[in-house]
Amino acid sequence: MQLRLKVVKGKPQGHCLLFPNGEFMFGRGPECDVRPNSDLVSRQHCLLQVTDAGAVIRDLGSRNGTLINGQLVLGEHRLAHGDTLQLGPLVLEVRLDVEAASPGVSILDTAIINQYDTVHQERGAETCEQPLPAIAAKSS
Repeated sequence: MQLRLKVVKGKPQGHCLLFPNGEFMFGRGPECDVRPNSDLVSRQHCLLQVTDAGAVIRDLGSRNGTLINGQLVLGEHRLAHGDTLQLGPLVLEVRLDVEAASPGVSILDTAIINQYDTVHQERGAETCEQPLPAIAAKSS
């Protein structure tokens, strides 16, 4: 599975962050994989887990909470294609792709560092201005 989070509110708006299978911590702390630049985001805000079976978000006791489709996340929440994920002022749209992630894609290609207003991609940013193709079920 491949997870894309499109920035719909915040900077860089319209860009996507790619996540292969693994665990990724969001927050302002230096140990975090994704670091939004906002005091409304906790040092360790939430944890994203991506597996072949899907993606799950878990709030880590953040002060302002993690929202999915405007609802506060309590415990773990399975993400669905089209969900909106909000951390402070940053709003991301969930895009799930059941195709396997392409080899060589890593979080390093989409690492966010705390340099600009909200987020910044370390290397070339992928834009998601064009909609992704519909997810089709594989026939056996």
